[in-house]
Amino acid sequence: MTKILLVSDNHFDMRNLQKALNDNLECDHYFHCGDSEFTADKLRPFISVRGNNDYDHTYPKEMIFEIEGHRILMYHGSYYEEAIVDKAKYLNCDTVFYGHTHIFNDTLKDGVRLINPGSLRHNRDYSKPCYARVTIDGKDISVERVEID
Repeated sequence: MTKILLVSDNHFDMRNLQKALNDNLECDHYFHCGDSEFTADKLRPFISVRGNNDYDHTYPKEMIFEIEGHRILMYHGSYYEEAIVDKAKYLNCDTVFYGHTHIFNDTLKDGVRLINPGSLRHNRDYSKPCYARVTIDGKDISVERVEID
């Protein structure tokens, strides 16, 4: 079983990022889907991709991970689920971690699992700031939305 802390779009908000980290110290992986607006050394232990507001160009635009038989694409994202699914299929990925929309999402579309942790700073659907705890146990992927007050 693999536990993942998945965050995105904190836009310079270190307080909520640190709270999410402190509440999830038992995780195996810490992934950030972009728009932290921090340099990589300040974002440790998170592995991050570059969002449209990240100016540290050491972040890659996208990454692919293989975890427990799942091929996972992580990139900042798109507003269009069709574009995300097409990109995943082209890269032979069955799961996508993405951000950008500032809206939590966990859906299966055309055989691809789409997971967006929402924003640690401000969600565009007016819900509370949030992140995702992702657990991968063989073929099973479970996602828990965690809100920050």
